[in-house]
Amino acid sequence: MTAATQVSSSLPPSLPSHPLIQTLRYVAKPLPLLDECAQRFGEIFTLQLLGTGNWVILSSPKDLKTMFMAEPKVAHAGEANSSIFGVLSGDSTVLTMDEDPHLRRRRLLLPSFHGERMQVYFDEMREVTMRAVNSWAIGQRFPMQRETQRITLQVILKAVFGIDREAKDERLIRLLTDFANVGVASPLLLAPPLQRDLGRYSPWGRVMRLRRETDQAIYAEIARRRAAPLDESQHDILSILLQVKDEDGQPLSDRAVRDEVVTMLMAGHETTGTALAWAFERILSLPEVQAKIEAELESVSGGGPLLTEHLPKLEYLQAVIEETHRARPIMPIGGARKLTAPLEVGGYVLPASTTVVNCMYLVHRRPDVYPDPEKFLPERFIGKRSDPYQWTPFGGGIRRCLGMSFALFEMKLVLATVLSQTRLRIENPDSPVKRRGFFMVPEGGPRVVLVERRQRHSH
Repeated sequence: MTAATQVSSSLPPSLPSHPLIQTLRYVAKPLPLLDECAQRFGEIFTLQLLGTGNWVILSSPKDLKTMFMAEPKVAHAGEANSSIFGVLSGDSTVLTMDEDPHLRRRRLLLPSFHGERMQVYFDEMREVTMRAVNSWAIGQRFPMQRETQRITLQVILKAVFGIDREAKDERLIRLLTDFANVGVASPLLLAPPLQRDLGRYSPWGRVMRLRRETDQAIYAEIARRRAAPLDESQHDILSILLQVKDEDGQPLSDRAVRDEVVTMLMAGHETTGTALAWAFERILSLPEVQAKIEAELESVSGGGPLLTEHLPKLEYLQAVIEETHRARPIMPIGGARKLTAPLEVGGYVLPASTTVVNCMYLVHRRPDVYPDPEKFLPERFIGKRSDPYQWTPFGGGIRRCLGMSFALFEMKLVLATVLSQTRLRIENPDSPVKRRGFFMVPEGGPRVVLVERRQRHSH
């Protein structure tokens, strides 16, 4: 429907199938469902999902701008996030807050993810990556996603909790690891009516038991830190949260601290681990892309060790990361807003209580925005800034992902480190997309083999 069409106060068209069928299709195989709807209805349509009502799916940059720029009091991202993630994250986190409380909390957290904080993380990220690389044996075959998830989990445990491998509290590490892998990956997050705790061995019962045990361990850690003398050398986010004061000069409550660190664990592990797995899948499937990255690494680092000042100079690698997010988004849709009042979008006046969603999968495949969208072309992103309404893997507007800089920095560092230290071979190039809980992952991981280690000379 074009903007010239008469505005109607109704929802965009939807498939005639029952909401249960639409929900099951979306949970099992979302991409064919979204393709079918886009072919039938164009760039705006409705999905009816059980337990969460009407979802209006947007895939035009113009409509996404309307959504991202909507008044925070009209478009509640926190409420939309809470309907899916709140059961794990809690409701006193930047993810599930709206309006003024959201902005105040965002301002408190922002410094942890920007500027010189990144330099603090550089050594930690590189060390974690090198430990993983050194654990691989020549000729060994392994699923790359298992390794990227391991790297990103160790990075987030260090950055958020200040925990490294030598930490004494193995129970806390084990629970956080299980929670990050099992809880966040549960497909039941997409279907609230199916979230039934039928005991410890039922799928949702397992998630709830894990949440309770993890909460206990996190609250114990918060109590331990509050009781200990202040350590100025601690730069992890948990330590920072325990020191910050809100606008009334009050410290954050234990619950607010718990909700924030759990949100960061959820948002910073599986997401970046999956995006890295796709980046390796694309690079190793396309020898010409791999060769260009290796040449750039050689010319920037001179064959020596990777230093923090090298990262901004890796322009082609940066473009590969942006093109990976475009061509293989880790989620088909994201950045939802729940409307508290009617909002005009794409020729419709959407009623209050509608959920409006950024469909990055369809936006990123628009031939008018990305010519030849099926082709992997990092050159699209070289020498230009991404348009925030055409490239939307981190959402947009005032709700754009807080950890975007952190995630892109981590991806660049991990890819540069692994590709400068090893030669890998992919066994299943052009891996198909597979659903894993909330995420879209490369089937098989993808499977890679370590062919050789590269010798780097030190300066």
